[in-house]
Order: sequence, then structure tokens, then C-alpha cells
Amino acid sequence: MEDVYKRRDTLSLREYQNKHLGFLLNNKRAMDLSDAGTGKSPTAALWVYQHTLDGRVLWVMPKALLVKNYQELLLWSNLEPHQVMLVDGTKQQREKQFSNRDVKVFLIGFTAFSNNWLELRQRYPDLVHLCGDEWHLGFSTHGEQDYRNPGKYFGPKRTHDLYQFMRKGGDLLPMTGTFLNGRLNSAYPALSLIDPLVYPSYSNFMQWHALLDEWGKPFMWKNHERLQQIIDQHSVRITYAEAYGEEKREVVVEPCTMSNKQYRAYKDIEYKNITELGEDNFLEAVNEGVAIHRCFEIMQHPEKYGLPINELDGKEAHLETYLQTAKETGESLVIFEKVVSAHPKLVAMCEKYGLTAAALNGDVSIDKGKVDYEFRNGKIQVLICSPIVAGVGFNWPHVDKVIFNSLDWQDTTFIQNYRRFLRGERETPVLIIVLFYQGGLDIKIARKIKSKSEDRTKVEGGESLDLVSLMAAA
Repeated sequence: MEDVYKRRDTLSLREYQNKHLGFLLNNKRAMDLSDAGTGKSPTAALWVYQHTLDGRVLWVMPKALLVKNYQELLLWSNLEPHQVMLVDGTKQQREKQFSNRDVKVFLIGFTAFSNNWLELRQRYPDLVHLCGDEWHLGFSTHGEQDYRNPGKYFGPKRTHDLYQFMRKGGDLLPMTGTFLNGRLNSAYPALSLIDPLVYPSYSNFMQWHALLDEWGKPFMWKNHERLQQIIDQHSVRITYAEAYGEEKREVVVEPCTMSNKQYRAYKDIEYKNITELGEDNFLEAVNEGVAIHRCFEIMQHPEKYGLPINELDGKEAHLETYLQTAKETGESLVIFEKVVSAHPKLVAMCEKYGLTAAALNGDVSIDKGKVDYEFRNGKIQVLICSPIVAGVGFNWPHVDKVIFNSLDWQDTTFIQNYRRFLRGERETPVLIIVLFYQGGLDIKIARKIKSKSEDRTKVEGGESLDLVSLMAAA
């Protein structure tokens, strides 16, 4: 703590952070939608600290951010370590954590929030304020209880729990640089809590903004301008370009070719099973079907099915070129791979070239904080990352080259991923390399990403993400 005390005296907010903090404190419920890397955490830490003066605060986030935000809170506030508690561990450990009445702020993961909020509220009636970091990963889907069957929920239970928690009337601060998570209705949970009169119900929101097919699924969004005006009224935002200048990045796409047996196996499954990938269909792709998952595995991990790779022009051949270069130059490298079963194979490829490598994915046995620390300090040279896990909480500005070996369905995930490397001002651009199989899922995903990105930018502004044109020209 002695080092923290020394650093506290040297800290100050930037001008826009001061303005944002003033807006957020003067509005009972409001959002910080600034881009990743622009400094939302210090503003949030001061907001949290201010609200400990009249009650307790629950700060909800992905588990990967617990330690980082604990450190940010101690650094930017006058809180002492015994007043801040990380909620994690076994039931017995959590019981001990809950019983410490000195605690003013509980930092908690999204799942733990859903499981423990009611007990915390019963113990501490003054626990009424809530801050949410990387909001889009926790509360971007509406959830409600089936009152005819109380054990059943339509949508995620944790969103329903969020609604119940906020009925107490406390202040609210959602934070995220990618508020619209692939679809306009991802804005509903936050807006329903901030200004419930604008959209009295979820069905009312959908009437305003969705065109539904015969199965009641949205296939197109509308009235983007109305949603933009409502969001702007209740939020602060600064873009990366406004804070530091234009993003220094260069995107290169490289076409790859599957082996003949690999391509035939892929096409057999795609043709027979994947009807939802039609060009005119709207696909949320929150939960993939078995056929889509198998197509991914055939592309990214064909060995699992006894299929050979294209040794001359497959994705692995392209990756080996970059691994050889990394060995020669000593540069740090990040490879994003959606198919987790392929991670051990990619780590082994790196080690074959004498590179230190580690995987970062949803496996609970992985100490993500340790992996992050060793990568930032040069003990690990190459990271193999699951996009959804690495898309939040990690700052890797020392990396100049990143490879997307496969793509996630969400444009917000892609943005969050490459912005791990855009922290503050950069002297050199980040080289973003996208490997794609011609005739495979990659181009279809790129089209979905582009569609979602166009909807998002109509509301949030900025440039839409268009990998399709780059792939077509490659």
C-alpha cells in the first residue's frame, strides 16, 4: 500500500475524464460508453468511491477484471484494502467475504452476482449502488421470469436478477466501449433501468426497432436515429481517435486453402445442416449449433477428425511463416483462435520453433492473471487466445502484430480484441492479419460482422467494420 499512497499523489484526471465524472455524478443513472483504452476505469473508481459515502457499492465485471479493478479502486480512491472485497472462491470462502462489515465495495463476476446478490442485499440493506464493467458481456440480453413457472426464465437469469437488484432505487453506472453487442436490443437492459418511460417494456422496444420474421426473430433493425438520441442523452463517450488521434492499425487478409478431404468434409456438413447461414438471414449467433461448431473444428482442427491439412497453403503454413519471423526478431505475437480444442496444437507449433507460448481461454485451470503478467514481462513470447476471453481486461501495447486465425461472430469482439494493443499513443501501427479459408465459414462470418457493424455505427457513429471487401480483393 505504501507504493499506492505515493502514486495517488501523482494522479490526475484528463480534462474529458473530469467532465465525464461530473456528468455521471450529476445523473443518478448514466453510462460511460467511451472506447477501450481511453480511461474509463479511473472515472469509474471515483464514481464508486463517491457512492460509498452514502452506502455500499457492487461493482460487477468479468472475472478476469477483478484484480485489475481492485488495484484501480485502491489507486484512485481513498479506500483502504479492508474496505474492498473480491467475491470469489468456494461457498465457505464467500461466506467469510460477506461477513466482513468493514467492506464498502464488493467486486464480483457476472455469474457470482446472479448467485449471491440476494444474500448480499439481505446482509447489507445499504448495498444499493451498482457499477458494471464491460457491460455488454454481462447484461446485453433481456431476461425475465416465467411467472407461471418461477424456476424458468426467458433469456438470462442474471439480467432478471439485475432488474430485481436495481428495484431498490440505487445509482447505476454501466461501462463499455462496445455497448451495442451485435444487435440493437442489447441496449434494452441498461435503458430500461435508466429511463423506463422511453421503452415501457421489452416488446415496446422491439416494436420501435425490430422487424420480425414469421418465427418472431429479428431480421432487420430500424429507427437507429431514435435510439442514438436516447443513448446520447444518458451517456458520456469519447472515441479513441478523439483521445489519442486516429487508430494506428493496418489490416491485412490472407486467403488460405483447405486440403481436398478437409474441404469435402466441411462442405458436406455445411450443405446438409447449416441453413441459417443464408445471405438474407439475420443471425445473432449467441449459441452456435452443433453443425456450425463442427464446421469450425474441420477448418481449424481437422486432425480431430483424422483429416489432413494443406501443408502448402493451409492456415498452419501461413502461421509457421510468422512464427519463424517471431523467432528471428524476438517480437511478441498474439494469435486469436476461436476453436479452443486447437489451442494445444498451436502452442505446440510455437514450441517447435523454440518460442515460449501459452493459451488463454475459458479453462478455469488457467491462471489468467499470471499468464497476462508473464506475457507483458517477456517470459511468454506468443499467446494463443480465445477471442471472448482476451477481449476484455488485458492491455498489451508492446505487441505490434496480431493474427486472427479464426473470427468470432460479433463485430464488438473483433474490435475489443485488436484494441488490446491500442493503449495510449503508438509510434507504430498494429499489424492485424486475418487468415481466411476461401469457401469456408470465414467469409460468411465477415458478412455477418459487417452487417452488425453497420447497425452499430448508425447508432454509435464511427466507421463500420468491413472485412468482406478486403477478402474479396485478396
